[in-house]
Amino acid sequence: MQEKNFEKELDKAVGNIEIEGHSIPKHEKDIVSKVYRKYKNRIGTDAVDSLLYNLVEETKKMEQENGRTK
Repeated sequence: MQEKNFEKELDKAVGNIEIEGHSIPKHEKDIVSKVYRKYKNRIGTDAVDSLLYNLVEETKKMEQENGRTK
């Protein structure tokens, strides 16, 4: 994915998440962007996509577990 397209897609993803009622702090968006840029040429975009997907899934799992403990 080209750099310009990546930023646009990242902004769209953040916007979609915010529509669902969750906010994404700028520093978290910056972390995702930094990870993508750092590793996209080293390990390939499929691996980066997998990493980001797993981060999202782990976050969902943590939110569910936190919801059970409240």
